[in-house]
Amino acid sequence: MFPSNCKAILKTLDDSIIEYGQVTVSLKEKYAEFSSQFVPLLKIGTEAKIICIEGNTSTHIISGEVYLSSKNLLRLISIKCTLIPGAENVLETPAFLRAKIYKPVMKKGIFSKNKIVYKWDECTITSLSMKNITFRSSRIMCEYEDQIKLRIGAPVFSKDTEINLQIASNGLMFGKNSKYNYKILRLKEREQKELADFIKLGNLEMIKYLH
Repeated sequence: MFPSNCKAILKTLDDSIIEYGQVTVSLKEKYAEFSSQFVPLLKIGTEAKIICIEGNTSTHIISGEVYLSSKNLLRLISIKCTLIPGAENVLETPAFLRAKIYKPVMKKGIFSKNKIVYKWDECTITSLSMKNITFRSSRIMCEYEDQIKLRIGAPVFSKDTEINLQIASNGLMFGKNSKYNYKILRLKEREQKELADFIKLGNLEMIKYLH
């Protein structure tokens, strides 16, 4: 997902580092604000660029024209944004994808005790990264099983693919469904490439009007 607020590096167009700090970006208004304890003053109308950082990885290059320059804040307007190769490995992308999860459910017995059985159930994926998947579904009995399988096909994968997941955070209720965040346990080489390509395309879509 586009890092609207993240760590950043302010640079000149020839890649000389000016300062380290934070950046807040408005894709809609097409501006970026860089802040730090001390920001060297730049001449209004000068062009500069900001490198967005996720973890220790550079993800986006934002370039634009200096509109405001003070000792703590610099604003660039008319910004352009470029996705840095490899950024898809640390970014997530929003999604609205139908999938299925293989989860535990309580089967009530008439003449015997209740027991846990497993079945495939519908879910809706809302975001994806190389490490995590967030989705909404009916309640998952995490107290009985913290690992589940998820089955998903196109447009993420070229064929139906099952992924093993482990719960990363407890679900949050939203009406009849809950929102869950699960960690991806492992992916095959093909799956890694196809998922990375999907995340890259999703992030390129978000910045397509800033080229």
